[in-house]
Amino acid sequence: MTAAGAGPHDPAGDLGQRWSSLHHGIDPTAVPLVRRWLGLMWAGGRVLSRAGIPPTAVTAAGVALAGGAVALARDRPGPAAVAVIGAALCDGLDGATAVVGDRATRSGALADAVADRLCDGAFAAVLWRRGAPSRAAATAAGLAWGVDTLRRVRHVPDRITVAERPTFAICAAATCAAAATTRARWPAGLSAGVWIAAGIVGIGQVLRARR
Repeated sequence: MTAAGAGPHDPAGDLGQRWSSLHHGIDPTAVPLVRRWLGLMWAGGRVLSRAGIPPTAVTAAGVALAGGAVALARDRPGPAAVAVIGAALCDGLDGATAVVGDRATRSGALADAVADRLCDGAFAAVLWRRGAPSRAAATAAGLAWGVDTLRRVRHVPDRITVAERPTFAICAAATCAAAATTRARWPAGLSAGVWIAAGIVGIGQVLRARR
């Protein structure tokens, strides 16, 4: 039942309850930025659901865009940045489409988890393609995967850290956008450093989390 006064985009309503049940009981109303982001995603998810587009198609599109960003990063950084942003949007829209259309499935959740890891690796590869040292890019990807794996091992899947998809997407997109002002490699190196720092902090946050 929808909470009193909750509109179709209000995380306090039925959509918020569905989303929470699919995300380890995380309360979307507890984090203002998450609440606003979900409102936008649900609006987009409603459009996609009415158009008959399945959530898995959105997930696949996100992976394709992330792969495209890697291919474009070296010679066409502008379009690569757009592809990174598109992949990040798909990461939110696939779940929103599933929630709005009440089409969440185990296979869809598995596909989403695999897509997340592929996109993390692709975003790290974008940094490498733009000039970040290969070891730094590999470390960034490893930390992204490590934070998620550690959450599962410690049974704290609801622990949100600074090392999440928005951080990685911002690092990759900002690196590509910097190519409009400089051909130097330092933006990629800086983004890799920020990513690695966030990953280290994220691991610490998971280790301190209570089960």
